[in-house]
Amino acid sequence: MVDPEIIPPHQDAGLSGVRVSISHVKSLGVIGALLALLTMGAAVGFGLLMLFGKALVAALIVKLVWPLVFGPEFTAIVFGSQTVPFWKVFLLLAAGSVVAKMLWPSSWGRR
Repeated sequence: MVDPEIIPPHQDAGLSGVRVSISHVKSLGVIGALLALLTMGAAVGFGLLMLFGKALVAALIVKLVWPLVFGPEFTAIVFGSQTVPFWKVFLLLAAGSVVAKMLWPSSWGRR
């Protein structure tokens, strides 16, 4: 809450006679900086989720379904390990969606 304190004007009626004091919160300091950082992080995270949300969901589905369809030997040939690494599937699907968007841009737009 801001309480203005107006001092009676002297010879010069400029802004030198007005003082504003903040009575409730002096400054947020470190807590305010951390809150601002958390807000910025949430905004960046939400933006990345909007950009890569479909690729994340598709990668999760592929990671869950892959062991049911393919065996560990084929998985080792494709990914170099017995299990499906999530980040490799995600990067593959994200790159595939970028290439698909470049080749068929009209089919990905809103209708």
